[in-house]
Amino acid sequence: MSVTTDAVALAKAVHEVLLTDPGVQGELGQPPRLYDAAPEDPVFPYLTYGPQRSTDDSADGGAITRHQMTLHVWSRYAGRSEVFGILKQIERALSRSALTATGEAHVTAVTVIYSDVLRAVDGLTLHGLLRVSFTLDTEQ
Repeated sequence: MSVTTDAVALAKAVHEVLLTDPGVQGELGQPPRLYDAAPEDPVFPYLTYGPQRSTDDSADGGAITRHQMTLHVWSRYAGRSEVFGILKQIERALSRSALTATGEAHVTAVTVIYSDVLRAVDGLTLHGLLRVSFTLDTEQ
């Protein structure tokens, strides 16, 4: 498999986990509001998928790819508690889940690199970020 093939498979697997997780559904609706690009007039809160960086870290005959994915949470709730709750549910869903990429690759590690909560420039919207690192191993 290639780095790009692994990246696409991982993105699909993450989306499927978030789409079907009851905790995420409790925070973002059923079905959860998960977007590559938010609609013109979105219902809050919602999640958008941000940048995804992928690298080939293969060595000694093992095929390993590493991926960093940024997830963005958007809320109009007055305080930060809603964003924190959503980030917690996302982190829980991804860490406890047996993420499987399609094909030969499987996820061997999931690590949260950081989370951040800040007020967007409109002064009304809170913006949460969750950067997650995934390691995929492809048996050859």
